[in-house]
Amino acid sequence: MNKITSSVTGLLILASGLIPSIVFAQGKKYSTDTEKQIGLVENNLCSDVQVEGEPNWTLAQRMKFYHVNGVSIAVIKDYKIEWAKGYGWADSAEQRSVTTSTLFQAGSMSKSLNAVGILKLAQDGKLNLYADINKYLTTWKFPYDSVSHGKIITIANLLSHTAGLTVHGFKILVQ
Repeated sequence: MNKITSSVTGLLILASGLIPSIVFAQGKKYSTDTEKQIGLVENNLCSDVQVEGEPNWTLAQRMKFYHVNGVSIAVIKDYKIEWAKGYGWADSAEQRSVTTSTLFQAGSMSKSLNAVGILKLAQDGKLNLYADINKYLTTWKFPYDSVSHGKIITIANLLSHTAGLTVHGFKILVQ
């Protein structure tokens, strides 16, 4: 799976809704070079397996296949938005288009973005990945108790899923 397919597939999964009756793009005008790049995303989505002679999918086809009513795509390069566009309906009943300002739930995609931000802060010396998380928590502190057996939870533990916490209730699983 190439990077464009992976990114767009992730975005399609995040978006929700019904089959669009019309796919249309909302966004500002870009340079000719950027418009060519946008066209590659819109018209050249490929499957995990490439079959010679079979055409790639368009964004509209994938939206229809996955029953996605609307999607917003933003491409970031060098920490800046290179381009962003909305496609389809934010609300088909109201005929309200997706725009670059339409809010979608980030879901699991936010985990990797959060990790990149945290690693950037660590790289810049603004936080220590191996310090007790309570050093950085302000309105709530992690409640260390006898179950943790003295294990200190760090940001590195949280990012690598080695903190011994569960999703449901954040129970400590450390033995």
